[in-house]
Amino acid sequence: MPSGGVHSRDSAAPGPTHTSTVYAKALGSKITEQKIIVDELSNLKKNRKVYKQQQNSHIFFLEDRIKMFSESKNTLDKLRKDYQALENSETLGRE
Repeated sequence: MPSGGVHSRDSAAPGPTHTSTVYAKALGSKITEQKIIVDELSNLKKNRKVYKQQQNSHIFFLEDRIKMFSESKNTLDKLRKDYQALENSETLGRE
C-alpha cells in the first residue's frame, strides 16, 4: 500500500535534470584531470621530453613542452567556462 509521504520528485521547483548532473560530474572530472596535466607540465624541467598520444591510437609523438602546456591551459580554461555556464543555467532554471 503506498504511503502518503512527500517524495523529492513531488517538489514544486524542479531540480537539475539527471543528464545535466551526470554532465556536470563528468565535466568536473575532466577539469580535475586537466589541472593535474597543467601542473605536471608546469613543473617539468626544461630539458624533459613530452609525448602526446595520437588520437584513437597507441602511438605517441614527441611534442614541444611549451606548446603542450599552452594547449592544456587553454583546454582547462574552456572546461572551466563550460562548467560555469552549466552551473549558471541550472541556477537560472531553479529561479
